[in-house]
Amino acid sequence: MRRVLTSVAAAAAATVTATGMGASHAVAAPVARVTATVTGAGQAPAPATLPKGFLLDEAKVDGPRRPWEHLKLTDSLKKPLEVNPCGHKTARDGRSASRTFTYVAETVYRSEQVVLYPSEQAAKAAMKSVRADLAECGTGGRGPNRHSYTWKSTDVGDEALRVGGFFFENRSRTVIVRKGSAVAVYVRTGLVTKSLPLSQFRPLIKDARTMAAKLCDLPGVCA
Repeated sequence: MRRVLTSVAAAAAATVTATGMGASHAVAAPVARVTATVTGAGQAPAPATLPKGFLLDEAKVDGPRRPWEHLKLTDSLKKPLEVNPCGHKTARDGRSASRTFTYVAETVYRSEQVVLYPSEQAAKAAMKSVRADLAECGTGGRGPNRHSYTWKSTDVGDEALRVGGFFFENRSRTVIVRKGSAVAVYVRTGLVTKSLPLSQFRPLIKDARTMAAKLCDLPGVCA
């Protein structure tokens, strides 16, 4: 938890300029040829992107806050997944887009993260890596640095986990869900027991289910 369309654009601009000069027929054909080159057979579709405001909590970044509340939004591709028991410093999972919202206030931590991958296989690999990290680093540390995690499969999206994190002074609840070629993570500090009852995860499961449906509105994610 701690963490090529340039030529098309140029041609399009030329079309607009020429149209204003009464010469639209002269440039229409070159634009069509460039477009065909980019999107023709054998060319991969452009990767999906995350529109502004896509995250459920994104608007809160620009809203009112108290002096002790710290809200942040980042599109960094290097930020690790919020399920990070091994403490990876940098993400190296081949993602094509990422956005993470975090809220910190004293001992309270909340986050929402959506990561898009270039293929469903890559997203599945990311989920597999999370499971491997939980197995490898699920228990460790001593004294105030000790930690442990428990996890269970959860019926959301194409695959999902609910995860309980147990630390010296705090606990966390997390739901991570994969839908098609995307992964979303929801984290909240607060009471959780090692049996991970669904009642303790309902708000996060609700958000994960809502996001799983939204993700299919993005081109190529659920294709």
